[in-house]
Amino acid sequence: MHFYLYDSFLNNKKYESVLAKIENRLIDLGINGKIEKMSVLKSIKEVVEDNIKSGTDTIIAVGDDKTFAKIVPLVADQNGVTLGFIPVGENPIGNILGIPPAEKACDVLSSRLIEKIDLGKVNNHYFFSTLRIPGSQPLTLECNGGHFRISSINQNDFVQICNLTFIPLGSGSKQKNICNPKDGLLEAIFTPIHTNILGKSRPDFNKMSIFPIKKIKIMSDDSVSLVADGETVVKTPVTIEAVPKKLKLIVGKERKF
Repeated sequence: MHFYLYDSFLNNKKYESVLAKIENRLIDLGINGKIEKMSVLKSIKEVVEDNIKSGTDTIIAVGDDKTFAKIVPLVADQNGVTLGFIPVGENPIGNILGIPPAEKACDVLSSRLIEKIDLGKVNNHYFFSTLRIPGSQPLTLECNGGHFRISSINQNDFVQICNLTFIPLGSGSKQKNICNPKDGLLEAIFTPIHTNILGKSRPDFNKMSIFPIKKIKIMSDDSVSLVADGETVVKTPVTIEAVPKKLKLIVGKERKF
């Protein structure tokens, strides 16, 4: 049974026509189901858990990348539940998963091509893509059970712990996938920040360092806030680990991994 969870921003009238097209296409394909919209008055966690108790085995996040990031840890906590995604607008995660926007995504859902994807786990929270570490304070990273340690990170480094991420290639729109969300590993990525003569700063992806890891501890003298998938904030000290094949995910044939 399918359950469609709409993000609250879709309540805006400008999305009425695109939602109508999505719902009509779902009916045509025979995969329509219950629809519920997020709001500040509803606990997303409770909505997901209640519908799973009622027999839902497939939850579809409808919205943008932030919508997807909110739903991933909730579905990951539920055994046997599959996650799908209908992007509204052009969203990077939809592109990575090979899922086109709006009603065209319904055909991908109908094909039901499922991959078991690794997730990252920071303390008790799962993340799909990236945990970002600000360069405001010196940190100590103890990797793979203490097999190697990195201390006093350059404050100008852009540091990420990644399960799935892309970097730009040159000045065009092409990107390169530098992580495999099916290899049972995460990557600790250190990218120097270059400042040009005009004072503008940007990451220098040609000089980045990548360390494959299974588990990492991040410690600091003072508490530092880390951001998972651009949404969830956790504070040091933290333990981060790869959780292999944790998420059952509907993907398209044009996925980027």
